[in-house]
Amino acid sequence: MRAITVMYDSLNRKYLPNYGDNLSIMPNFRRLAERTVTFDNFYVGSLPCIPARRELHTGRYNFLHRCWGPLEPFDDSIASMLGKNGIYTHCVTDHAHYWQEGGSTYHTKFASCEMIRGQEGDFWKGEAKGFKENIDLHRQDEVNRKYMQGEENHPHVKTCQAGLEFLEKNYQEDNWYLHIEYFDPHEPYFVPDKYKKMYTDKEQPFDWPFYGEVSEDSEEVNEARTNYRAVLSMIDAYFGKILDFMDEHDMWKDTMLIVNTDHGYMLGEHGFFGKNYMPNYDQIVHTPFFIWNPAIGCAGERRSQLCQTIDIAPTILDYFGIAPTSDMKGRSLFPVLKNEETIHDYILFGYFGKHVNITDGRYVYMRAGREEKDCLNNYTIVPLHMFEPFSVEELQAADVEMVKDFGFTKGIPVMKIPASGATSPNNSCYQYEEHMKYGDLLFDLKNDPDQNTSVTDKEVEERMLQAMQELMEENEAPQELYDRIGLKMR
Repeated sequence: MRAITVMYDSLNRKYLPNYGDNLSIMPNFRRLAERTVTFDNFYVGSLPCIPARRELHTGRYNFLHRCWGPLEPFDDSIASMLGKNGIYTHCVTDHAHYWQEGGSTYHTKFASCEMIRGQEGDFWKGEAKGFKENIDLHRQDEVNRKYMQGEENHPHVKTCQAGLEFLEKNYQEDNWYLHIEYFDPHEPYFVPDKYKKMYTDKEQPFDWPFYGEVSEDSEEVNEARTNYRAVLSMIDAYFGKILDFMDEHDMWKDTMLIVNTDHGYMLGEHGFFGKNYMPNYDQIVHTPFFIWNPAIGCAGERRSQLCQTIDIAPTILDYFGIAPTSDMKGRSLFPVLKNEETIHDYILFGYFGKHVNITDGRYVYMRAGREEKDCLNNYTIVPLHMFEPFSVEELQAADVEMVKDFGFTKGIPVMKIPASGATSPNNSCYQYEEHMKYGDLLFDLKNDPDQNTSVTDKEVEERMLQAMQELMEENEAPQELYDRIGLKMR
């Protein structure tokens, strides 16, 4: 048995032809819809990038217990589990967060991993001129782009080639899992000009929006959207090469394929760019998902059942006949494929330290913090942020302690470290005012799919709160999270 996952970063479903967009030029994603089952109600779990990847490995939420950080020693990684059961695992990726401190234990779980350098501000090529500080992603990106001129030198292209190389060497072998992971279409929108010219002959210089409220004029917003679509057309072209290989070697008969993303991205909707700094609107959390299981079939069909990122790990294990661990809270998607079964009535999602969110597929309820003074704790034994370890001051705090509060740590005591800091995943917590200023929000997706107006419905809110509490209990949320959003732990 063989399986391939193709994962993108920041893929907004509303820009894909598979979900109704008619502007993005993506013929190979149209082919994908004919070959797979398209999911219409697939959601994130934990945000942003690395918290989502922890879920992909472990099948359980990250955001309830810690911020951005590596896999913990007690985490069950499906890459490790597959290897222990005789399944060869290989990763090819240009996702630079894996060779930063906060993502440093993910790629090592695979039997082998080929890493392509240069995306975003990857600390790759060295140039002393103009240096001011260690972490300057924009300066580093300018340096890196000098070494990526010509489409053949683009990290996305090299990643695709590395994936195809693995397939060429191994398509006749059995018992392997290939994970192809791209940084694109994450900003900056660095893409060969030919893809931009598919949309316009005008210069489009605005290719790196800052996260937060839009301050740019409408012309720049349109430039960002055009550049985003240009990247989508590039990823489509190279994804087509994966589909071609599967066609040419008749791999659809015995190879599972999953195509997904970690989260979406806002391109001016609701007056925002990016993610992290705004409520969890549909553009960020409601994500594209496609799957083909040769044992089940159903090519060209769609599913409307509620599913999310934590379900991917149990699904891959199920395909290879491996039971999930008791700590995995996600569920295999195969009953959804076979019989259109409901596997979730409700799901949670969110960022550490911001709104706690829940949806039943019709309503989305976002619960804000009640007390600015209340703060969360990071629970970890690998205290790393995005770019650096937890500071000496964080670890010297008087109220840092070792606790055994959670079953999923397998009896291992973890550090309980007070979380505070700026609204950025490389710091330990998200500032309260960045979500408290929006308050609680309730959206009716059936009558208001664009989430233009928060509604007031006490009956729905109470139902969602009860379900939220039950899911928090099931996932061992800490006491202080209940306190923060005004719930009681039963």
